[in-house]
Amino acid sequence: MAKSLTEVKPTPIAVADIVHHGEKLVLPENMTLPEAIDLINRRIKFESQETVVSETFNAFPLDGACMLEIVLQRRYGWSPAVPTPGFFRDNPPALISVDVGFNETRQVPWGRFLLPNVIGWLQTDLEEKDGRFHFKLVSQCLRRDEGIVRGLLDEVRKEISENSIYRGKAVRIAFLNDDDEDIQFPTPKFLDVDSVDPAKLVLSEDLMRSVQTNLFTPITRSQDCLNNQISVKRGVLLGGTFGTGKTMIAHVASKLASDSKVTFLYIKKATELAKAIEFGRQYQSPSCVIFCEDIDREVTGERTEEMDEVLNTIDGIDSKASNIIVVLTTNDIHGIHPAMLRPGRLDAVIDVTPPDGPAIERLIKVYAAGSLEPHIDLAEIGEVLAGNIPAVIAEVVKRAKLSQLSLQARGTRVTHLTAAALLDAAKTIQAQVLLLNPAKAQPSTRLDDALADVVRQAFNGAKEQIEQTAQKVREIHDHVT
Repeated sequence: MAKSLTEVKPTPIAVADIVHHGEKLVLPENMTLPEAIDLINRRIKFESQETVVSETFNAFPLDGACMLEIVLQRRYGWSPAVPTPGFFRDNPPALISVDVGFNETRQVPWGRFLLPNVIGWLQTDLEEKDGRFHFKLVSQCLRRDEGIVRGLLDEVRKEISENSIYRGKAVRIAFLNDDDEDIQFPTPKFLDVDSVDPAKLVLSEDLMRSVQTNLFTPITRSQDCLNNQISVKRGVLLGGTFGTGKTMIAHVASKLASDSKVTFLYIKKATELAKAIEFGRQYQSPSCVIFCEDIDREVTGERTEEMDEVLNTIDGIDSKASNIIVVLTTNDIHGIHPAMLRPGRLDAVIDVTPPDGPAIERLIKVYAAGSLEPHIDLAEIGEVLAGNIPAVIAEVVKRAKLSQLSLQARGTRVTHLTAAALLDAAKTIQAQVLLLNPAKAQPSTRLDDALADVVRQAFNGAKEQIEQTAQKVREIHDHVT
């Protein structure tokens, strides 16, 4: 007699693997078919649920967007976007132009995306935390596609760590406008480091050694510093009058940093320093250089809130957690508030003085670019021009071509510059230089001579006594000084 259906016991099944969307579903051993069907139905219901996947990356938003575009191109061969509100609020997403190098851009889509074979969307976003902007991705999808989305996020994270467009590059960025108000979305611009020639930085020997030790070595050998337990975190102040070479030092530093895969960041205002440091924290492996000019605008005179903010910013850089080198410049090193100069706040204060005689000789060879007569002796010219800024030396070389022409016969070509032509040009420029710096035009009066002059007037012609008194004044002055 046949059994009724209710009397038939469920048949147990052996261990089975079911491949679903690339994932193996393992059914437990001895599970019955009804139980397996129930398990699969519950899995189907689970996978049909909507979920949100979100991740904030330690990268500037434009950097992250470029890395996402690379991943999408690699995965799908294209970067799809749909017109739904996104980064641009009520405006549809569009291709935005992102600088990825000097005079090099890439079109990157920003907004909400549809991914092939994924129900839901992926959207680019940004998040501000810890004082800096971060790239963020948000996805709403079915749970069945969550693995695909998370795999994509893993690829983006890896791309950022390996191929960031900012790490190891030289950029300038403005965080504040002319009114010191926050710029809503700062945009880094790449510097032209390929045009920088470090050989054109010519300083006196002692000064060059100081710059090399305190700035260039930490930049070019950051990893060696770390390996030798030498703190990379540094504060360096470059002082000196306008035109002595501080900006040229910055250019060379940007070139050396880029060649050494060290991030270089240039800012114009000391009030931007805090934001620049936070940006640098994202790209400080192995180190990041932040260069800020004219710090004296904020740290001269009486203590102010702005000055305290700059000082606190520098103090707040953790030497154990930050590989950040802050380089500041000033045209008035003696006007800097003493609170700025104390040890521990700055590791090196370098007075960038005008070049001496030997440095002048090297500068002339740089600016003349091989046009000097063979075996030329530049010692006298170096002495005449010692103490002048490099711009003056460059002008002397230009004028020397005219001087050389005047020394030659009509119809001849200038093929080499002689010492006589350079000396003539050096002497003719002195009057113009004195007009630029009237203080040098007036001969300085010695203290002893000034006192002696007063004595002469007081004694009204008593010559012998006057000279004795003047001599005594000189002896006192020499003893004091």
